[in-house]
Amino acid sequence: MRATLLVLMLALAAPAQAGLRATYFDAGKTRALVIEVADNGDARISEADSNDYGLMIGDRFYVIGDKEGVPMVADIADVGAAIDRIVPPIFGDMLRTPDATAIATSLTLTPDGGRTVGGRTGTIYHVKGIDTSDPAKTVDYVISREASLVPVGRALERFMNAALVPAAPLVGPAVKTIIAETRAIFALGTPIDVGGRFLLDSVETVDVPANRLKLPATPQTVDQLAASMKAEQAEDAHR
Repeated sequence: MRATLLVLMLALAAPAQAGLRATYFDAGKTRALVIEVADNGDARISEADSNDYGLMIGDRFYVIGDKEGVPMVADIADVGAAIDRIVPPIFGDMLRTPDATAIATSLTLTPDGGRTVGGRTGTIYHVKGIDTSDPAKTVDYVISREASLVPVGRALERFMNAALVPAAPLVGPAVKTIIAETRAIFALGTPIDVGGRFLLDSVETVDVPANRLKLPATPQTVDQLAASMKAEQAEDAHR
């Protein structure tokens, strides 16, 4: 009887999905960015010790925050759609169907040898044109083509985009160019040195529990997100 109960308890427990954990640090090693990837390619990404995080589930990327103890979940594509309702449209289908909305950039990406970062080898790319205030300035990225890091790169790109999207009302259409530039860089592979801002520190084989990749609440709809944004605008106008 006890053996049977034990088997049932194990069967009901959240299974672990074998995968990996990639840890990035900023140049001063004061901030850590952790990316956990399950064997099906889904991923969780967040800064260490932060309650906010992102979940990449299939082709969707969700941002999860906390509002007075209640988890708030939003698909970043829906956030963009909501922004398009309250300001002159910026994103269109760019966030929902990336392959259908290619945007030209003025970046020049020049390969120049290789370098090992965090135990992984990549190609050095001199990237010119990413700083609009100084078009001649070159920023160096180290890009890995290792297959095991592909989902890490996808999650990292989505995470970077998710940080940009909410700023669209202030930045305007220029945010589309910034996202397009990010895509051009990540199309080369997975950055293990992200222009000196974040560098891969380690990659570990780990078991990722299924509950780490589960949405903690139902995602907000575009209508709900737009209504919340309009309410915030109204509050700001009365301050």
